[in-house]
Parts: sequence; structure tokens; C-alpha cells
Amino acid sequence: MYDGPVRGGNRGGQGLFRWSDVKDDKHRENYLGHTVNAPVGRWQNNKDVHWYTRDKNDDAEAEAERRREEIKKLKEQEEDALAVALGFAPADRSGDGEGTGSNNIPVKRDDRAEKEERRKEKELRKEQRAQKQAICTNAELSSIEESR
Repeated sequence: MYDGPVRGGNRGGQGLFRWSDVKDDKHRENYLGHTVNAPVGRWQNNKDVHWYTRDKNDDAEAEAERRREEIKKLKEQEEDALAVALGFAPADRSGDGEGTGSNNIPVKRDDRAEKEERRKEKELRKEQRAQKQAICTNAELSSIEESR
């Protein structure tokens, strides 16, 4: 029944259209996009008229990695918000010794000073315990000697 168009080539001329023909046409201003697709004149020499469609700075892999990191951060923030809403403490994600300050800026913690302080306190407690034990031992010895 239907074998195609009645007259061949009657498709509005879309197969014959060329932007290079528009450049030479005296009515080129009547075509939408003529300034970009059919630039004419000195202004277009050595110009990138498609600059807005090109992405020179980011490649696909970097964009994908940035997107994965952003999604990961969002999921962590949602998880923390849910934990707080349920009354739990948010998860501690500072496994590498970094915390976050205001505006989610990484802040390095200096744990060496804290560790040194705890070590000194522990040594002081050991010395006090040893002194106490020595006093108790001396008192016991003296009481034993007195009882003799």
C-alpha cells in the first residue's frame, strides 16, 4: 500500500541544506543560528564561535571522580543527619587524624601533645603508687620490728 513518498526528494530539502550555502546567501540573516553556524566577515577569523559548548578544563574521568566524591560526601551528611534525628551520635570519619572545622574545612589535629601529656600523667601515677607502696612496706616493717 504505502511505498514511500509520492514524489522522490520531496522532504522540504533538508537533505540538500548546507550551512556553507547559507554563508553565500544574501538572506542569511533569515536563518536561525546563522551567526554561529555560518559566520561571515572579519570578526569570525581565528575565533572559536562554539566556545560555550567546549569544555577544555575538565575531562570525563576528572568529572566522574568529582561527582563520585560529591555523592559520597552527600551520603555521609545524610547519614549523620539521620543519626542525629534518631538520637545517636554521628559516625566518626576521622580515621586519618583529620577533623573538620567550620564550613567543612579539614583541620589537622596534633595528637602528639595529647599522647605526651597522657604518658607523663601515667608515669606520675606509677611513681606515686611506688612511693605509697614503699611507705606501706616501711610502715609494715617498722610495726613488725616493734612487735618483736
